[in-house]
Amino acid sequence: TSKDIEKEWNDLKSNVETIEAEFENERKELKSELEDLQSEIDQKIEELKAKKEEATEEMKAELEQAEKELKDEKSEVEKALKDVEKATENTWKDVKSAAKKTSKDIEKEWNDLKSNVEDLFKKN
Repeated sequence: TSKDIEKEWNDLKSNVETIEAEFENERKELKSELEDLQSEIDQKIEELKAKKEEATEEMKAELEQAEKELKDEKSEVEKALKDVEKATENTWKDVKSAAKKTSKDIEKEWNDLKSNVEDLFKKN
């Protein structure tokens, strides 16, 4: 009957709206996480700059390399942010997965970098 068809149509519309809302919420959440990561990278770059002031010449070269790596990581985050902003419901799964992988990779690189910088200052 037409009432059944109308009810099914309204249910379908409601489901689509729910899916769209969930997509937007996930996108906003991931975008926020990436923006926070960007801010953390900026902060770490500033910390390295401060450490360079008290470093020997040999240490400065290593700190400059670490700063370059952080800037490269920031570029990766910026790319992931752009991808998240341009994502559609059709591309979301892949974009979300890639952005989360970028975050995890950067976190691992940070831990390695932090350890290297700490070791550098222990030696001298």
